[in-house]
Amino acid sequence: FTRTVPVEVHPQARNLVTNEIKKLGGKAELRSIDRGYPFFTENGNIILDCNFGVIKNPKMLSQKIKQVTGVIESGIFIKKPDVIYRAKAGGKFDIV
Repeated sequence: FTRTVPVEVHPQARNLVTNEIKKLGGKAELRSIDRGYPFFTENGNIILDCNFGVIKNPKMLSQKIKQVTGVIESGIFIKKPDVIYRAKAGGKFDIV
C-alpha cells in the first residue's frame, strides 16, 4: 500500500524541491486544480504530491524532506496522536 506524500512548498522553490525530492528517491508532481492551474494553499504556497513507493522509514524521510530549503511542511505524521475521534451517525463522535 502506497500513497503520495503531500509536501507544502514555497512557489519560488518548486524546482529546487522537485530536484531534492528526486535525490531522496521520490517523484514530485504539482497538485493542480481545474484547467491545470496550480493549487495554492491559504498561505500562498503550492503542494507537490510526492511518490516514494513503500516508505520503510517515515521518520527519517520526514526529517530529510523538512531539511530541504523551501519546504514548509510534509504530510508524513510520525507523532502518535494524543486523542482519536471516531465519527458516529447523526454528527456524534466517540473519543477513543
